[in-house]
Amino acid sequence: MSELNQLMLEHEEFLESALDDMEFGGELSQEQVDCIRQACGKPRNSQVNPLLRDVINDFGVIFGGAK
Repeated sequence: MSELNQLMLEHEEFLESALDDMEFGGELSQEQVDCIRQACGKPRNSQVNPLLRDVINDFGVIFGGAK
């Protein structure tokens, strides 16, 4: 089995364990929550540096046509 396949299998097993804990009332660790968020494509809720936010907004205006 390739290294990438092994990593994907381990990630899937960790995610399955986190979902089982969630479903059956176990307490989730921050690592489990982060894994679930990553699998769903949802970033962690945190404050964005104001300078970085301005850069992201400018990027959107320049390249994305955002107003």
